[in-house]
Amino acid sequence: MYIVVELELKNDFTFILVWLSPILTMLSIRLPWLIIAGAERFFVPPSEVEFYIGQSCKYFCIFFVMVIIMYRFGISFRSIGVGSTVRLALSDIFHGGVFALFYILITWIISIVSISFIPEKTDTVIFNIFYGYVVPVEKMLTLISILNPWFYATYMTIVPAFIEELYFRGFSINLLKNIFRNLWIVNFLQTISFSALHWYRGLLAGIIPMFIFGFIFGFLTIRNNFRLTSALTGHLLVNALSVFLYLRGLEMVS
Repeated sequence: MYIVVELELKNDFTFILVWLSPILTMLSIRLPWLIIAGAERFFVPPSEVEFYIGQSCKYFCIFFVMVIIMYRFGISFRSIGVGSTVRLALSDIFHGGVFALFYILITWIISIVSISFIPEKTDTVIFNIFYGYVVPVEKMLTLISILNPWFYATYMTIVPAFIEELYFRGFSINLLKNIFRNLWIVNFLQTISFSALHWYRGLLAGIIPMFIFGFIFGFLTIRNNFRLTSALTGHLLVNALSVFLYLRGLEMVS
């Protein structure tokens, strides 16, 4: 069922505004603070704690505003792709795993190729443009020791995956399909917004791989009749692998 039946919105502009409201609300909170704190905060926050608190605020702001909108207009979680039969869920989980491996392979190839184009000596600005903010190893070790590695791994695997899939592949796609009949356009628009949200990782570590990720799993969601199970499975697998490799690398360094 199309969400337009439940929303009863008057025009496409209202749909666009409703779609972007969670991100616009988040930006209205985050950007003024970053500007006041200083331009350098866009890439280099003063501490790892501030960085992760800022990220958490971003995710939960988007989630809570989305939930408020859904409640206001009577949109159920089922109508944005949450829930399916056991048989379909098992099939979606399998497809999500396969597509996750496909995404990992693509980004691995891109990372190998892109490294050769990075100069051996780069200043901080150039490095940040390509790879965004990287928490120093010693600070990250301190943070993880405070939080507990298991808590950190669980949080970073589950929270971003659930919130991003609910908003981008669920809420966004199901709103945009009421405006654009061409589902390729729908998928492209949600992918653009998804990749732009990861600007802090830079071009090569954030925007480009997240565009590929968003497009692949947006396509898979649309292909599976707008069910989120495949995208959520793939997102969890990719996050789990990334967190595992990151923690393993920190362990080897320490």
